[in-house]
Amino acid sequence: MSGNRFDMELENFKQLISSQTRQNWLFGAGISFDSKIPLMYPLTDRVEQLVLGEEDESKTKILQAIKADLNDDSHVEHYLSHLGDLMAIAERSKINAANIGAESHSMESLQDLYRSMIEKIGWIVRYGYVPENKSRGTSEEIGTPENPIVEIEPHYNFIQALLQSQANLERRAVTTFFTTNYDTLLEDALALHKRMVRDGFSGGAVGYWNAEREFSKQNLDYDAYDVIKLHGSIDWHKDFDLGLVRARYGTKYLSNPSNIMIYPQATKYVETQKDPFASLFMRLRKVLGDKSQNTLICCGYSFGDSHINNEIEAALRSEGNRTTLIAFIKEDSSENSVVNATLDAWLNCPRIGSRVYVAGENGLYHSSTTPIFEQEGSKYNWWRFDGLTDFLKTGELA
Repeated sequence: MSGNRFDMELENFKQLISSQTRQNWLFGAGISFDSKIPLMYPLTDRVEQLVLGEEDESKTKILQAIKADLNDDSHVEHYLSHLGDLMAIAERSKINAANIGAESHSMESLQDLYRSMIEKIGWIVRYGYVPENKSRGTSEEIGTPENPIVEIEPHYNFIQALLQSQANLERRAVTTFFTTNYDTLLEDALALHKRMVRDGFSGGAVGYWNAEREFSKQNLDYDAYDVIKLHGSIDWHKDFDLGLVRARYGTKYLSNPSNIMIYPQATKYVETQKDPFASLFMRLRKVLGDKSQNTLICCGYSFGDSHINNEIEAALRSEGNRTTLIAFIKEDSSENSVVNATLDAWLNCPRIGSRVYVAGENGLYHSSTTPIFEQEGSKYNWWRFDGLTDFLKTGELA
């Protein structure tokens, strides 16, 4: 489909992004790729490499057993989810252990591996990692405390473009950011643009969890933005005496990297029933469930988290809901789907499809899995974080 319909749909699409006074963003790992933070499978490979490099026989044996027990396409989130299940079994067991196959592993050994993997994820996300890519002719890059390689420019440029696009609305707009990422690039970019961030913590460089107060503030200052980190953060620290704190990294106190408060498991339902995650998901539910007209705009999120998907779908289907979903995402090009299984189902649903837009590489989708495009063979890069930034900045398609 092309011509006039594309122009009309594109204009409506632009209006939804630029004119809504209640705008919510949901980000996933894809937005940090150009910042030199790896996607899930390269992250998995790097974590495995580091664990095996410790030459700890117990950790190696458990990790290899878990890999053998799971599907071939499993990644580090699945490993940690499996470990979490095993630790729950060991905790209930008389012998304080759990079996993987024919072998029994103690609670202590399972916890050691879990903490080690969490520590390594935090290290990789904080300092950056780029795997070797022979087809592109790029070499491996490993960030360290002495030589971090993480770049903030993509996030900085996005916030700049967003503020520019909201120039006439910012003083009366309410913008909330949700993210599944553990890095601090989003809140850092907002701060560099002199915008205040509410993340559920009170305090300064070291903050204490105070979500009830922070998220209940009737602070409508145009320069304040809520950043809701649904899966935790590399600067969140669970301290035995102090509880949850946002910690300054590299100090002698609050410095155990295995106590980073992130939950990268594939199955997160249990954790989302406890604080801090209960408060964060309650915030997501409240925003999506609001009866006012608003948008939820996704980028870098592959719709692989069923718990988040369930919250979005429940809101879209609720009586009187006026949320419009906009997903910037590349089609997965599989035999069984056009965009992906979740978005295909929503686009084709008579009840909610009219409030679902997908900006893909092959065109714009609305109420259908048939793309709308300027001309046959058109390709668009707005599904990328930098492409989205350019689209916000210029309103033009590349």
